[in-house]
Amino acid sequence: MKVARVLSWALVGACLAASAGADEIQMRTPAYSLPQEVVSAATAFEQYMASAAKIDAGIGDGGAVAKDLQTASAYEPSQMEEGMVAYGAIVALQDERFVAGVDHAAGQGDERAAFADQLVQDPFQVTRVDGAEEAARRIEAALGARASALQSAGAQVTADAYSVQHQAWSQAAVGDPESRLADVKARSHARATPSDDDNQAMLAVLTSVDPSAAAGGDVAPGVTPIEARALALAAESVLGRAHGVDRDRLTPLFSEVDSAECLRIAKLNLYQCMAVAGPQYEDIYCMGQHAMADTAACVASAAHGAQTQVASAAPPPDPPATDGSPDGSPDGSPDGSYVQVAARQSADPN
Repeated sequence: MKVARVLSWALVGACLAASAGADEIQMRTPAYSLPQEVVSAATAFEQYMASAAKIDAGIGDGGAVAKDLQTASAYEPSQMEEGMVAYGAIVALQDERFVAGVDHAAGQGDERAAFADQLVQDPFQVTRVDGAEEAARRIEAALGARASALQSAGAQVTADAYSVQHQAWSQAAVGDPESRLADVKARSHARATPSDDDNQAMLAVLTSVDPSAAAGGDVAPGVTPIEARALALAAESVLGRAHGVDRDRLTPLFSEVDSAECLRIAKLNLYQCMAVAGPQYEDIYCMGQHAMADTAACVASAAHGAQTQVASAAPPPDPPATDGSPDGSPDGSPDGSYVQVAARQSADPN
């Protein structure tokens, strides 16, 4: 069986293993597996990125703003990180050269277990494996495509916060803003629970991509911390060390400090922005800039290694001028209504 289809097991219900208390997903031949929770995190990542990227500019009323905010805020940061790693690992498992390289590098007998433990302690060890560079390029392309789509949608929604201001409804005060903010926070703390069908659909998307096409495009050199962790997780699967019972042992692979901080800051800025927002168009701004564009920047940084720019725009835009055009510059007019966090800090976004 070609490694490009190593995860095709998930497309057949009978191949969803019930081993270790139904906490892992396993294929028959070869017997690669990942913990069920980890696959679900990959699905949650894909579902959020796809649904948020579909939010359109040109929002027509306050009800649509509230609904789109629910979609744009509906990810839990730690699950998002784990999902990026798991999504990348599934992509890497389709690379024949990398899979063979892991098998060769691990050696035999006790050497394999020792190699697997080294990868958890230092994921960058996996970059020495033959084929790791190409597999990393595929991970970068997959994550980068998701980030690019969300970044574009976020930019359009942010711009709509200005263009919509000539419509009277957009200048009306948000009804019960405290409840709207509380709902956004609740959605930001809830881990998604995809179904088996959802997992199968996610895997169908990844296994239907031509591996040679997935590695193409303009990608940056080197391997980012998230990519290294994705490669290491894929290697653990190849080595038979990613069963359901291995979930806790693999925990160090599911997060890294910069990505965790980036996503946390994005959420913090979203909360601060909404806390001081008044009319509907300001919530549109908060959604486009902080829920969407900032999140996309975090995913792009995880994939490309570029310096992340979160919260780079100004606070919510000023009310429209008398001629119907926005006051101030296209970037808005800072008025000190809230403090955007653009550097690493330790504030809790709750």
